Amino acid sequence: MANYLFHEGPQQTVSLPEALGNINAKVLDDRTLRSLVDPAVYMEFDSCRKNGGRMGKAGANAVAKSIREWAQERGCVSYSHWFSPVRGPHHGQKLETFIALDFSTGKLMVDLSGFELFQTETDGSSFPNGGLRQTHEAAAYMGWDTASPPFIYGQTLVIPAAFVSWTGEALDQKTPLLRSNDAINTQALRLLRHLGDSDSAKVVTNVGWEQEFFLVDRNTFLERPDLVSVGRALVGGKPLKGQELSQNYFGRMPVRVRKYLDEVRDTLWELGVSIDCSHNEVAPGQFEMSPIFSLTNLAADGNILTMDVLRDLAFKHDFEVLFHEKPFAGINGSGKHNNWGLNTDTGANLFVPGKTPAENRRFVAFVAALLRTIDKHGDLLRIGVSTAGNDHRLGAQEAPPAIITLALGKALEAHMKSVADGGSIEGYGDDNKYIEVATTVPAIKANFEDRNRTAPFPWCGNRFEFRAVGGNQHIAFPLTMVHAGMADSLRHMADQIDAGASVDDVIRGTIKTHVGGLFSGNGYSQDLYDHAERHGLFHLRTSVDAYVQLAADKNIALFEEQGIFTPNEVRARREVLLEAFTTHVQMEARTLLSMLQTGILPAVVEDYQAASGAGFKSLALEHKRDLIQRLHDAVDALISAVDGANDDDTVAAATHAQEKLKPAIFAAGKLATELETVTDVRAWPYPTYDELLHSYQ
Repeated sequence: MANYLFHEGPQQTVSLPEALGNINAKVLDDRTLRSLVDPAVYMEFDSCRKNGGRMGKAGANAVAKSIREWAQERGCVSYSHWFSPVRGPHHGQKLETFIALDFSTGKLMVDLSGFELFQTETDGSSFPNGGLRQTHEAAAYMGWDTASPPFIYGQTLVIPAAFVSWTGEALDQKTPLLRSNDAINTQALRLLRHLGDSDSAKVVTNVGWEQEFFLVDRNTFLERPDLVSVGRALVGGKPLKGQELSQNYFGRMPVRVRKYLDEVRDTLWELGVSIDCSHNEVAPGQFEMSPIFSLTNLAADGNILTMDVLRDLAFKHDFEVLFHEKPFAGINGSGKHNNWGLNTDTGANLFVPGKTPAENRRFVAFVAALLRTIDKHGDLLRIGVSTAGNDHRLGAQEAPPAIITLALGKALEAHMKSVADGGSIEGYGDDNKYIEVATTVPAIKANFEDRNRTAPFPWCGNRFEFRAVGGNQHIAFPLTMVHAGMADSLRHMADQIDAGASVDDVIRGTIKTHVGGLFSGNGYSQDLYDHAERHGLFHLRTSVDAYVQLAADKNIALFEEQGIFTPNEVRARREVLLEAFTTHVQMEARTLLSMLQTGILPAVVEDYQAASGAGFKSLALEHKRDLIQRLHDAVDALISAVDGANDDDTVAAATHAQEKLKPAIFAAGKLATELETVTDVRAWPYPTYDELLHSYQ
């Protein structure tokens, strides 16, 4: 989304296409706000935004009046605080109008007070909260995140907001992210001071996300109860034409899709989201959109807004968009790579080697801190990407493994190990790499290292790519986990220097102690698992394993020390995550049972009876009969697994879902899929993968 740190762009000397001319037209960026209010009011607002505290009543009312009038001129009749409950990438909205009552006359009037602009209230017990709010203790509040600008969507002024309980505890994804940004800033500045930087006053985190998704025809989608209910196909064989020939990746985009994504892009430009790239992905029916990187809180809002616009406009174009990490078995699923970095307010990128010895030393120091984060807090990063959907994807052919390691590339990894052994800290990245292609192609300037697509956290030359994030996740939570671990590592290094250790000794010691977190090889190979076992890395195989680890003593202490979560918030977040996992798997089980009992079994039995009643006899027919019987048995087993659930204890319930329900779902779905391949296509009750993925090509 458009940044409040607005910089005037180059002056245009030619007329622009409408889409480019409308960039930022519906976002209240900082330049616009400055032009709307009195300079003294703006200074008060800006001071509160930077330093905390509340605006005075008069100033707040002046800001609200100006913003309301700006929105009204653009067709708005309502406003909404837009917040992120802990329920995946689905924001909440409370629609309120610019209507007030003049109690002296009893007449309606148009108004928005400063109090109403900055906060509103709702019921906090009706959102996932892990026990933080009881039915009789329901108050919760949305407060405008003033670092994230309001924007207009439809006829509504949307106000990005944090969401907290009456006790001040976080009920959302944004609040912990904002706290983690503060923690990074505090600890990074401490280390920078020790590295000789006395100019930087702020360190910010930024990210550029890559949103992958599938598109299916809406009418076909509505005929699949599993896609409607849980977002993935529980039954279905591979399409006749999948991704085997690599023809889809960056291939020609279907005309209907191109029109849809062009409208999505133009709409997002108006809303200040810098969509810069869109293309076909690896699997048939799969696509990707991505923006230019921005501050993490803005990027998180922009990603959810993008998902909303994709959903809304899909309806208009007769599509349905699927964000599930693995909607179709046998082909690639969808991730949301997060290209993450650190910058100072003086313009320094802390993950670039730099041109001077001081810049090179700073780079190695911050990479060392990240290495410690990966090695010591790899469990947090794994927790951050743990969902029922992402468990189908992690470790598969299109996603990194569940073991979190840092991939630096051969040369940088060798340099870091050399530093640990006493070698020079400076010297990496002195030479540029150029690739000579042909006479008519200017030499290509390449990154310092090759790209590692099997790694969960590889270096990309100027930032790190957190590749394990799932396509259906809210990016705030994974990034909060990264920030928490990084802030702790920066603190650890700064504390050692404060205690009298030399900067260089701390850098070397940090690398040497945590060198096991480095792995630049093939993440899909056995070598990784051998490396992880040899160095004692976290290997949390399932989301349930990860969620239980969230409330480990070391993590509770870390979150509390960095001011990101209280111990009570950590335990509540664990409960929410466990319950969400269990609920999703249970929904899959119930959905599959319904499809099998009311659709698939009646169809395959009738198909078999028609063939056998005609007097045909063959081994294939007997095999079909055997499959039907085995499917009946699998349905009975699935019913038994559903009935055996224990919902009284969240850990026990999630463990049952993982160990009993998921295998039963897989077994029944596999048999049904095999029956699909031998059943009369006219009898099969649901659209196949081919119909879902190729109907609009």
